[in-house]
Amino acid sequence: MLLCSLAHSQEGEETGRYADFQLIPRFEFNPYFAPGNSDDGSSGYSFGNSSIYTLIEGAFSENVSFTVSNHWVSPELKSLYEGTLYSNTNNWLDIATVGFSFGDWTVTVGKDCIATGGFEYDDWDVDVDYLLVDEKPLLVSNLWYNLPSYQWGAKVGYAIGEHTNLALQMTTSPFGERPFASGLFCYSGKWDGNYGPYSNMWSASAVQRPDGGFEWLIALANKVEFAEVFSVGLDWYNIADVDYDQDDAPCEFIKGNTFRPSFTWAPADWFDCKLVGNIYERGGELYDLNIGSAYHFFPREWLQVHTAIGWDLFSKSFSAMAGIKVNFKFLSL
Repeated sequence: MLLCSLAHSQEGEETGRYADFQLIPRFEFNPYFAPGNSDDGSSGYSFGNSSIYTLIEGAFSENVSFTVSNHWVSPELKSLYEGTLYSNTNNWLDIATVGFSFGDWTVTVGKDCIATGGFEYDDWDVDVDYLLVDEKPLLVSNLWYNLPSYQWGAKVGYAIGEHTNLALQMTTSPFGERPFASGLFCYSGKWDGNYGPYSNMWSASAVQRPDGGFEWLIALANKVEFAEVFSVGLDWYNIADVDYDQDDAPCEFIKGNTFRPSFTWAPADWFDCKLVGNIYERGGELYDLNIGSAYHFFPREWLQVHTAIGWDLFSKSFSAMAGIKVNFKFLSL
């Protein structure tokens, strides 16, 4: 795909052909601790979302585009490459798609994110802030952190005017060990809307289990923007967490509810911040609760300095993070 993009891009911009290459290193340090409980494993540190990412975007023509997103280094370096040919874990290749557009219709094939709602899925992984308390995520949901959401398949989208986008998708199932050899698939429908100050991402996915049955994943995300600098959101999932078997592969969803209230403030180009909570309910009882905030500073257009803090109810733990992210656009054709 890369070689083809280079050859086609040389033929001229009038054909709509181009290719942009970005190198995006991100580093952060994330200590966490529970006051008075340092002997029970609840204190420690991680390197959070540290990695070296690459992003390649471009087009072969006005109607054919491509995207390749990778992360090459991470705190879990060994598993990053051991999972290359597996679908029950994320690996170094996140997205590798080719998109075809026909008027209001689009067809996307390759490895892509499962078409599930939730505005936390709307950002590239390199832009996602999260904190850890041992293996528990804060700022992002259990579902985002634990589910291998990048799968092989195809998606058909249809745009209704400028404000409504509908999509149907079929991918390999994250509950299968091998992408296609497992014979397990995931079927999704999604509605993205942008109606003035209100926007939504609603979806329903049927995720096939190894026994042939299906787990339903429903996601309803809503956001309201006002005064051009504020936004308030509420995401809901019908899943509280993802359960794992002895081989450390996802086997089923833990049924319940996840509520994600959020508030963002972006008063200037050089600064923005957000406040996010995750409230988990299971069987009519509180399963877990955490809250956190993240702050982004942009001394330069290509440079981000960020920090975050969070608190988890059940472990009574505090978590903090500080880091830096650099966008190198090293080649454009």
